Amino acid sequence: MDASNDIMIRISPNEGKITVEEDAQGVFSRKSITEEDLLRCFKDSLRAADEGYHSGFLPLNTISLYQSETVKRFVLWHPRLYADVSVYDTPYPHFPIPRLVFGFSLNQEGKVSNCRIGVVADEIPTPETPMYYYPFSNVSRESGSLCVGANTLPIYKKPHKAHNLPAFLLSIPNNMHYYSSSNNKLGLEYRELMEHLKDKDPEYYYSDILIPKKETLGEFIQRA
Repeated sequence: MDASNDIMIRISPNEGKITVEEDAQGVFSRKSITEEDLLRCFKDSLRAADEGYHSGFLPLNTISLYQSETVKRFVLWHPRLYADVSVYDTPYPHFPIPRLVFGFSLNQEGKVSNCRIGVVADEIPTPETPMYYYPFSNVSRESGSLCVGANTLPIYKKPHKAHNLPAFLLSIPNNMHYYSSSNNKLGLEYRELMEHLKDKDPEYYYSDILIPKKETLGEFIQRA
């Protein structure tokens, strides 16, 4: 293949679709490939001296994985739009939420750490997907780091089991830590916000609540 060719691989987790686009000196082509084709292409591109790399079975909706000798760092897309949450002792079952992504690390023993939560646009995620400020509490406004307080984080001996982590993190009772009314368009205090949102549709966040952040999903991933 000519070195001047530009090739882009688009992975659509929601559709289970992989598309390869190639610009060969102005001649544009596009084709769909299978997961097996993509893995074989990566494997064949390794130099003979390389040991190679196999990710193993990944958590559902993984959109990014980094691995070193001591840690794996994941970013998961969370497609669910309702969750069981609580503020102090007040439960909010089946509460509407915006589109979320979760970043976290697993050490060699499978211990979870360095959890982050981000709010993304209501679209199939790409590196250019816009992000918004997290409107609730316990998450740093700038970094997205999640404060879990005294709660014990789980251990996942098998990484693919970590697909349960987003629901677990959302179930941790929230307090007022990191909450700011400046993170929602209506300027509501926390309990006012929760009461206001509990009977709304998830789409309401994007029209009336969320405030855009000068960050893309690609930048959120790179800051891990």
